[in-house]
Amino acid sequence: MQSAQQSYCGTKRWTLSLLRNKILERFDVDSSTLSFQHHRSLVLQNYESDRQLFSHWYSTRNFDYWKNRGVIYAKPIPFFGTTLELLWKPFHEIQKERYLRLGTIYGHFEGNTPVLSVAEPRLMREIMVKEFPSISSRRFVNIRGGNPVADATLPVLSGEDWRRVRNIVSPTFTTGKIKKMMSIVKDCSKGVVNNFKTFSSKGRPLDVKKMFGAFTMDVIASAAFSTKLDSLNDPENEFVRAAKNAFSTQFSWRIALFQLFPNLMTWFRIAVFPTEPLEFFKRVTLRIIEEREKTGQTRNDFLQLLIDIAKEVPKNQKPEEDKNDISSNYEVGEKSLQLTRSASAKNLSEDELVAQCVIFFLAGYDTTATALSYASYLLALNPEIQHKLFTEMRDTVQGTKGELSYEAIQEMKYLDNVVAETLRIYPPITKLERVADTDLKLADTGITIPKGMLVTIPSYALQHDPQFFPNPDVFDPD
Repeated sequence: MQSAQQSYCGTKRWTLSLLRNKILERFDVDSSTLSFQHHRSLVLQNYESDRQLFSHWYSTRNFDYWKNRGVIYAKPIPFFGTTLELLWKPFHEIQKERYLRLGTIYGHFEGNTPVLSVAEPRLMREIMVKEFPSISSRRFVNIRGGNPVADATLPVLSGEDWRRVRNIVSPTFTTGKIKKMMSIVKDCSKGVVNNFKTFSSKGRPLDVKKMFGAFTMDVIASAAFSTKLDSLNDPENEFVRAAKNAFSTQFSWRIALFQLFPNLMTWFRIAVFPTEPLEFFKRVTLRIIEEREKTGQTRNDFLQLLIDIAKEVPKNQKPEEDKNDISSNYEVGEKSLQLTRSASAKNLSEDELVAQCVIFFLAGYDTTATALSYASYLLALNPEIQHKLFTEMRDTVQGTKGELSYEAIQEMKYLDNVVAETLRIYPPITKLERVADTDLKLADTGITIPKGMLVTIPSYALQHDPQFFPNPDVFDPD
């Protein structure tokens, strides 16, 4: 038996030697070269294998995070975490499916970064109200792209800068200030009504999203940038082109990248907001400010309200804190809401002033146009509801002799119901997000949210939960 094995091994060595010599002859390569190439090939193979192993480990190193803490979670895959579905499935559908399958508290992953989703009303209040000082930042804080205007918007600011700017901006949205801007909205409303009449008289179908998009842009341009537009009939206007550029395909892929690989935005310093439209809005705003300073002219718009409330400081100069200026703000403690007084700087830098006008546009343009479009769609599908709303509006307008005031709008309760129900079924924003500023124990759940962790609230899923809204997909303003 041993002899047979020796014979087999000898034959094998002879065969391999013969093959080796034939290869050397065929390619005219000496044995030392072959040995070197073989060694080099092995080194490269080992390097590639090690690289793949390291990449796999790095992309999955936190995948046991929620398991170790006893929290139910969506199953992640290497590199993508639980975000791969976003490539072919709308986020709100993913959100709703996980909410129904995993419950009101569950973990998931963006890449290898653990994220917590909370959809229990009691805990939502804990995060959004009671513990607000500990978890008030947005995720944009971590992806500053180096543009001074984008980096000075409220969603990106954090800490004392966020509190200071918010204290300045908040008073511009009081009832009294909004009333001052009613004339702007009414003027733009006349334009959109005329456009509807023109299309209906010709019996042509119309794109309501395009129509309401133009209306919304006209209102914001007039209210925030003191620029009168007719966006629908003058699409080549410089302002209109810049505004549309802000929501171009380039912006869309940045948002997609932001959702799929948020860490890449930080590593490669990729800004969410395109630079070109931001610079345009900055030039427009500064030109308007300069003109108003020269002429002394004022206007009841958002920009003027900011100028009046906040003292301007020179470009690139850090706002100075005025110890004698006391601003009221709400801080939420463990026991109850308490009105506190704190000293804060009551001024804005040039970039901060421009940034608030820009975010006024970015936050209000597409969201408002989308909400109005869906409201029109739902009313068209439900003629009984449409007639009931029409009756309320007709009676209100007749009672004010055609002059629709802010107070009259507030009295139209059914209109408020229609808008609220539209936003419930088709919310422009399908989730809320907060980033923990400090380590936070989440009530009695046993879960600790570490500093820097992203917490999401799946609002779309909640708004379509039969537990809270029977027949959640049915439009029912009553």
